[in-house]
Amino acid sequence: MKNTYTILIIFLFLTYCIEPYTLQELETRRVLVIDALVTNMPEEQFVHLTYSYPIDGTTPEPVSGAKVMITDNLGDSIEFAETEDGFYQPITTFQGIVGRKYQLSIETADGESYQSSEEELLMPASEIDIYGRYLSLLSENSDDVERGVQFLLDIEETGDGNHSYRFSYTEDYEISVPFEARYEYDPSNQTINDRTLSTTKCYITDESSDFLIATTSGQINGNLSEFPVVFISENDFELIGKYSLTVKQYRISSTAYQYYKDLQENNESAGSFFDKQKGQLNGNIRNLDNSSEPVVGYFEVSSVSEKYQIFEPGTWKEEGYGAPKIFLFCVDLLDTVSTAEILAGNISFDRRLLYDFVSCEVPLPGTNWCPQALLIPETCSDCRVYGSLDQPTFWD
Repeated sequence: MKNTYTILIIFLFLTYCIEPYTLQELETRRVLVIDALVTNMPEEQFVHLTYSYPIDGTTPEPVSGAKVMITDNLGDSIEFAETEDGFYQPITTFQGIVGRKYQLSIETADGESYQSSEEELLMPASEIDIYGRYLSLLSENSDDVERGVQFLLDIEETGDGNHSYRFSYTEDYEISVPFEARYEYDPSNQTINDRTLSTTKCYITDESSDFLIATTSGQINGNLSEFPVVFISENDFELIGKYSLTVKQYRISSTAYQYYKDLQENNESAGSFFDKQKGQLNGNIRNLDNSSEPVVGYFEVSSVSEKYQIFEPGTWKEEGYGAPKIFLFCVDLLDTVSTAEILAGNISFDRRLLYDFVSCEVPLPGTNWCPQALLIPETCSDCRVYGSLDQPTFWD
């Protein structure tokens, strides 16, 4: 997971006054933003360097040409090379080892040096249990009740203690269209041919954008129970076919959890006078040359484990789940046209496909085709509008 913390450092005094107040140009401060990760999995390690940007900016400025190094408590070091602007990865295959401590060192092209605290790679958590529960929740956008499936996870640790986690997830699901086009018109030869490629069923993959963290601090045991991952409304089409949820769990330190919790609360702030006001968000990285310079970001060292669970369509039917009838509109969009006009090139398909022919006893002379054909929008007949024909490797 690549988290880029783009923080705008803005100093603004708000005054309540009767007369209209014109805001002057705001002073902004350019600071280094660091997003770095080391795990026990290969190809997970990265360091992402950018500079913060003003409120009227659009994209962060990448920090290129830096020297990036990670060292463990045994003295072993691995150099990172810039693979794209501001993005650095190990020059050789590298993965963290549980029990070791790692430290990030950065020297920018302008000579500024930065260093993180030492962070230990903790033991991976026990196996994750993923399940779904059909229920009703109060809508986030209104006072209405929304029904759907809430996916949850449990982690049962082998021993007591406080544990902290960060989660990301991937959704894979299938979608089938009701009117697969059976024929296609070839304008170059003015012929109608059988379609050889089946476009009935496709697969969609969605990566999470949610920021999920959890801790067992304050609990009697070290177990995590009924942690909500993602809610799917019964008005959405993810659960019409087979659905898979893959959860990646990062075992993080308590200090990393607290940093992410503060970051989450800052981002969720509504920006009113009555919000909880926070000071500077301090991570675990400092400027060695100027201790007063703020550095935004965190060097995360975490163990990773992954679990996926496949759910068959109709799993929650007995609990009351009703799949949405998303393709009912397709029946009304079937359009009857002249087959002869198609062959003459006089019919505009306009994102429509040739579904079938109207049943008849007498075909067109010299053909097997009926005089009338049925066109249907590709949204009802070609699943590639929604996803890919490539089935996930783990699907079956």
